Amino acid sequence: MPQPRRRRPERAAQYESAAYRDLQARLAAAVRRLREEKGWTQEEAAHRCGMTTRLLQCVEGEDVNTTFTTLARICEGFEVDVTQLFERRR
Repeated sequence: MPQPRRRRPERAAQYESAAYRDLQARLAAAVRRLREEKGWTQEEAAHRCGMTTRLLQCVEGEDVNTTFTTLARICEGFEVDVTQLFERRR
């Protein structure tokens, strides 16, 4: 089992804030929803987004501090605007 990622102690609280966790959860849900709507496997979605399958899995699993570069790849791969990745869904 992989070890949890080490983070700088002075930044640890940022990764546990409600705002951070909410954004991470919304992104993960949107990526998963978009992928399933298109009928893509994680491997296919990762390929179309120009990233590794592992990175896509980390995004969907809320296990990565996503960069703007990764967000841009996701937007291009799924052909969506970034705002669609963070919409609140009911």
